[in-house]
Formats: sequence, C-alpha cells, structure tokens
Amino acid sequence: MIPFTRRVALGMAAAAMLAPTHSIAQDFSLEGETVTWIVPFSEGGGTDRLTRLLASTLTEHLPGNPNIIVLNQPGGGSVTAANAFHTDAPNDGTTLIMASTSTFLPVLLGSNVAEYDPNDWVAITGFARGATIYGITEELGVGGTDPAADHEALINADIRFGLETPISAEMLDLVSLHLLGIDARVIFGLSSSDAEAAFLRGEMNLNTDNIRSYTGDWGDDPTVNPIWTYGVIGEDGSLLEDPDLPDVPTFQEFYEAAIGEAPSGLGYQLQQALMNAKVMISKAIMLPPGTPDPIRDAYITAMQAVLQDPEVVAALPREVGSMPLNFGSETQRAIAAGTSMDPEVRDWANAFLMENYDTSLD
Repeated sequence: MIPFTRRVALGMAAAAMLAPTHSIAQDFSLEGETVTWIVPFSEGGGTDRLTRLLASTLTEHLPGNPNIIVLNQPGGGSVTAANAFHTDAPNDGTTLIMASTSTFLPVLLGSNVAEYDPNDWVAITGFARGATIYGITEELGVGGTDPAADHEALINADIRFGLETPISAEMLDLVSLHLLGIDARVIFGLSSSDAEAAFLRGEMNLNTDNIRSYTGDWGDDPTVNPIWTYGVIGEDGSLLEDPDLPDVPTFQEFYEAAIGEAPSGLGYQLQQALMNAKVMISKAIMLPPGTPDPIRDAYITAMQAVLQDPEVVAALPREVGSMPLNFGSETQRAIAAGTSMDPEVRDWANAFLMENYDTSLD
C-alpha cells in the first residue's frame, strides 16, 4: 500500500498535464478581494470540515492572497445552494462551491429539483471517498476470506438493512444486492445516523458507510465484517481496490467470485453510475459556469499547493480517507460519469424500483 503522502505526490504528477503554468494565469489577481466559498450544508459536517481545512491555506496560494470566507447555505440536501450558485454566482473567481454526492445525485436521477447542470461548472479538484457494505459476522455467516462462501451465506441469511429512501446514494447498495441475488429486508425512513444506531443495537445486521467512518467505528473488531468495497476507478478506467481496505474485495471481485463471470448489463451500468456519484465525486471544488480558463488554472495551481501542505496532508485522511485526488479535466470526467444515465439504464432503474419498492425516478 502506497503511503498517503506518496499518493498525493503521484496525484500531483498525474495532474501535471492538467495544471497550468504560472505564466498562463499571471494576469489574474484577487488582491483586495474576498472569496466566498459556499458550503451547501450546515456547519460541522464532513463537507464543512473539509472546506475549512483547505480554506485556511488556500488564501496563501491564490494570486493576490484574498480573504476567504466559508459561507454555509444548507437546504434541500445541497440543492438549494447549488441552484443559486448556478444562476447567480459571479464567474470572476470570487465565488466557489464545495459540491458533494448529494449535489450530483439529483442530476443523475433526473430530479426536477436540480435546476443546474454541474457539467457546466468548472472543476478545480475532486475528492473520492471510499464506501463499503458490512455486516454482523456471526449473524450473517460472513468471514471475509471467501467471497463465494460469503455470497452463499448472504443468500440464506435473514438480512435487516436500514436506509432512508430507495432513491438516494444508498440506491447503489440496493442495486448491488439485487445484482448478486441477495434478498434483504429493507427498513426505510432511517437516516444514516439512525441506521448506524439501529445496527449498533443489533436491530439491523447489515449497514453501509464511507470507509473512513467504518474503520473509525469498527477497525479490526471481529464481530463486524466488511463484505465488499466499491473500490476506486483508476486513470485507465479499471476498478481498483480501495486503498484504505485493500484486502477487502471490490464489488466487481466479489461478484466474479460468487457468480463466476464479470458483472455486465444495464443494471451494472446503473451500479457504476451510482458508484461514480457516491465514491468518485464524493466532494468536488467547483467554480461557476463561464469561469475563464486563467482563473480555473490559477485555482488548480493553488489547490495543488494546498494539498501538499504538511498540515493538510496529515489531516486529509481523517476527512476523506486515502483515495487519490483528481484535478481539472479529470474531475470533470468523473462528474460526467456520475451525472449521466442512458435512457435504457433509466428504464431498468424504474423497473427495478417499481418492482421492489413501489416507486420510480419519474
């Protein structure tokens, strides 16, 4: 496993072709300006913490060393602030937003509450964050060493799984279970914190979470077992092991071991779109539509410097884990993959939701 600091350095090297030269952006300066960094959530959450960690150093690296304020604008699961950002934010470099999965997911699912297209925004930096599905070892009969045996155990287990709604980021888990033929008794109406509390009480025996939270809560506890992770998509498009749980199979590896062939078809295309939305674009720093290239370039250069700051490097894994970082056009590609769904895939999603949960995307 490559140390986190080395992965950051590799990310910087991989982004070198995306990074501007200082001469390109030399005429852009924010001297005497105040930059507003919008966080579309309340204070204290993961998106807010990450933003404040980066903002404290960003001012040192932007041309003109502007004052940076973090503005929390909660509402609609980030959609309210994103709508206003899309239509009202000036594209002069004085406003940016920390978007998240809940910003991108409504676009992927075609919700009319999202009056924006993040593909029109200008990407600076993307933060992938790993996710895993895990269960109570003894109750489910999963051991974590033999995916085929774990699959058979799950097929026969009485699975209790708490989620808020089938049309959410956790739709990824529902589709994944379905593709594997695993039947789970899903209890809806539970927020992620409520589901975690129910899991702790033993009322649920299956749960899903980001890997940073999983390792912090459970670590090497033998009573709880990670079943699969959703991995990370490499630069060549291949699915790689999650760097924070490298010994746990990815969903693709688990599927191949259990079913005997690689996953494919419309359901898997939906699963991969949801994976991009939940994992690959967990967080993304974005500028408004129409932001000129020199301003984008100056921000990319500045953020690359921020992410090499020793204090930021030390703190970042606590917020997003050890996934590789991406910049500029690479972030833009991840957003495109996590916000688009072919009509045939959408039809499959609607049929799946209606048959299993009496709801649809429409």
